[in-house]
Amino acid sequence: MKPIIYASLIAILSACQSKKETNETQVKANADTVATASAQTQKTTDEILTFGFSNENGTKILAFEEDIIGKNINKSIDYQGNVSDVTFEASQKGNESGVNLVPTNFKNCAGQVMSLTNNNKVSTDLSVVLFNDAFLNTHQPILVKSLPTPKAIDAANKVKIEAERKRKIKEAWKIADVGAESAFIVIFEKKQDSVLASLVIGGKSYIFKDYPAKYDEGSTWRVDDGGEFPNDAIKILAVFRNKSGELEIITEWAGAEGANIEYAKANKNTFETIREASRYWGAL
Repeated sequence: MKPIIYASLIAILSACQSKKETNETQVKANADTVATASAQTQKTTDEILTFGFSNENGTKILAFEEDIIGKNINKSIDYQGNVSDVTFEASQKGNESGVNLVPTNFKNCAGQVMSLTNNNKVSTDLSVVLFNDAFLNTHQPILVKSLPTPKAIDAANKVKIEAERKRKIKEAWKIADVGAESAFIVIFEKKQDSVLASLVIGGKSYIFKDYPAKYDEGSTWRVDDGGEFPNDAIKILAVFRNKSGELEIITEWAGAEGANIEYAKANKNTFETIREASRYWGAL
């Protein structure tokens, strides 16, 4: 299934969030973003995790999901696993120009404005993960070292992944070190018109986040992707280990018109989605 936003302009302007309506065919076909997750009901003692994006110099973050209480958020984590303190600055109403959720449009979008402390900055190219002390008390951040350029998978991991999935690999790349393990983007060989790409984390054993699709030479996983899954398609925003010892991962998949953000938890050898959110930056 491919994520897509067909936003109603009224809903977008009220929430500073773009969501595109889908019909039954489009749910299975060409996609660029997913619908934003439902709002969270918050108490100061509840675990809170939400998403944002930065201003142009990376010193402020706008938590854009609805019904987020800014004063209850006090932490952010960058794509390398570094946790920083943030402070609530103000609630921002946004205006009719606040559709595209991007740094250059920061002041026009609705949400909760957070400031980073100690002259810290976040990447302006990626979405930002925000949370509170209650979440951090039950989730240990895992160090992520994203590679500047993905590199071809080594032979040993390729053989083991093929054996576990019982499917030949067409192409695969290592994209990051995650703690003591590795993260790979794997493209499996096509079976008739069935194609499969996976984000794989492991070394001795593996956990898979699968992206199955029906092959189309124009648009397979995303609109106008030419049937290809790039090795830099999935960015790892954060990784945690929860109090039950399960791995939790937050990823971003950017496309031409926006980005899908996905929060997933490991269940044996599969990552299962907990929440999804999206940012829109396409033309109006």
